[in-house]
Amino acid sequence: MNFWLILIALGVAYVLQMGLALLQMKSFTAAYSELRRKGKVAIGIKKGAFSSGAIVMHCVDDAGGILDSRRISGVTVFSKFRVLPGFEGKNIRSTSADDCRRQPKSVRTATENARENYITIMAGGTVPQPESPLGQLTTKTKSVFTKRKE
Repeated sequence: MNFWLILIALGVAYVLQMGLALLQMKSFTAAYSELRRKGKVAIGIKKGAFSSGAIVMHCVDDAGGILDSRRISGVTVFSKFRVLPGFEGKNIRSTSADDCRRQPKSVRTATENARENYITIMAGGTVPQPESPLGQLTTKTKSVFTKRKE
């Protein structure tokens, strides 16, 4: 009897998590669509497995000037996109983490990632996908075992 109760509880938790993730995706889509209507959008991501993650989006004109910025950060699916002040009028190529000193570290990292992604795309390159937290753990584990063999 306990097995079925646990199984049902896990199923309900999974469905609830999926519903909340869909709400967060809807928030992303709305923020992206709003910025995309104004111009190009540079997106920076800082993934967090057990720490706060962040996404930063800058709306950029043809010359690289930032028209508007949004950010989302946190560890739960209840986070929503908010305005990221202090970037309007700056050129994205000259932005840095110092421009958002009062923001969490994950937002500062995502800001730098957005700048790097914009520069890479405008130079005709492709942006490499960041490694997932599980992939990072696997890479670190492999490097430990290869060092022990040597």
